[in-house]
Amino acid sequence: MKTNYSNPRGSTSLDNMMTPMIDVVFLLLVFFLTTASFQRLEKLLPSSVSASSDSTLGESQDTPPVPPQEDIHDCVIKIRRQENQIEYQWNGVRVDSLEAIEQRLIGILKVRADVPIIVDPDDSILAGDALGVYDLAKRAGASSLYMVAR
Repeated sequence: MKTNYSNPRGSTSLDNMMTPMIDVVFLLLVFFLTTASFQRLEKLLPSSVSASSDSTLGESQDTPPVPPQEDIHDCVIKIRRQENQIEYQWNGVRVDSLEAIEQRLIGILKVRADVPIIVDPDDSILAGDALGVYDLAKRAGASSLYMVAR
């Protein structure tokens, strides 16, 4: 049985004509939003053209070679309490003071600014001491900074 949904006066409804247009606009909106998010990632991809031009401009005879970025991995700063003293470890190696940690951070972040810095406090460490190391890394310029929570 066929039903006639048209208006008895012979005019068509504006809503029926706009529905396909709204569907098309919505699909285009979804398409452009999903493809626009990839533009930022394209800029992060390595390029042989930019790498060769940057290395020839900044090189001089007096400066030592900079280690490649692939040699620098995440840096774990462990904070432990040993006999009422706070002990700091950098990737498993004991560090004497916060100033030494800051100097290491500044040196590494000059080579690679996006290296992950992980602050791993022990359960016996007060929150203020752990946040002090976190703030020190933030002041040094760390952009990927993480705090381990148990």
